[in-house]
Amino acid sequence: MTPKTVLVFGGTHGNEWTGVYAIQKFAQELQQEARGLEVEFIHANPEAFALNRRFKDEDLNRAFQFLTEARPSSYEHRRARELRERMAQRPCFVIDLHTTTAAMGNTVIITRQHPLNLRVAAELVRKIPETRVILSPDPQRKYLVSQSDFGLMIEVGPVANGVLEPRALLATKALLAETLRELATPSNLTETALEIYEEIEDVYYPLDESGELTAYIHPELQGKDFCALEGEYVAFKSFSGADLKRKASEELYPIFINEAAYYPTKLAFTLCRKKTLKL
Repeated sequence: MTPKTVLVFGGTHGNEWTGVYAIQKFAQELQQEARGLEVEFIHANPEAFALNRRFKDEDLNRAFQFLTEARPSSYEHRRARELRERMAQRPCFVIDLHTTTAAMGNTVIITRQHPLNLRVAAELVRKIPETRVILSPDPQRKYLVSQSDFGLMIEVGPVANGVLEPRALLATKALLAETLRELATPSNLTETALEIYEEIEDVYYPLDESGELTAYIHPELQGKDFCALEGEYVAFKSFSGADLKRKASEELYPIFINEAAYYPTKLAFTLCRKKTLKL
């Protein structure tokens, strides 16, 4: 069963402008794609957007896992509670709009492996073939989209933070419109296959004893998101000029290479295994 309520969130991260402008400027047009559905367009993190920062006090897209704690000084903690209560009022399909500084192109991220989510993703790939689908299991339900069993994240890049980039804006609009069309008038998909990239390993930057970077993403790897790696490959280049290699024991695919938002955690990229799911 497809929920009749769709919640579209923009600006979960305050310096990702694309989602905010998509829900503010295209809401009326997008509503026409969703006849028969109740669609709400929600600015997720307005205070961070006003500051043009990823977050004000903590990352809203990681805050939901901490709602059993008391964090009275955190705006995002309070906002996460408000948004979860709103999502819990009735069954809803959640669409969370993001951009990335990595060369990810058009990407859909699924955190809950529900048949409806997979079916919608398959239809997006059919209608917009350059779209890739990531399976990012979230057992702790830390992400906004994971607060419902139904939903997906739309992630487009590369886009600099705090910039309204036209190609990303139009790509986001197209993906959002196709998602709403599919929810409003489901395709008669029978047996079909969906190619997905399942996250399996995070790779971190080399650090010295004080926690400072000793290397950066290798030029040969930069921008190669979703490109296959197998066997020995160059991952980093040290500041002294040495190539630093890693080894993949199977064919793996890097994503979110050199994502700006991940520098505080020293995360360089994530490796995925490509799989085909029969739907």
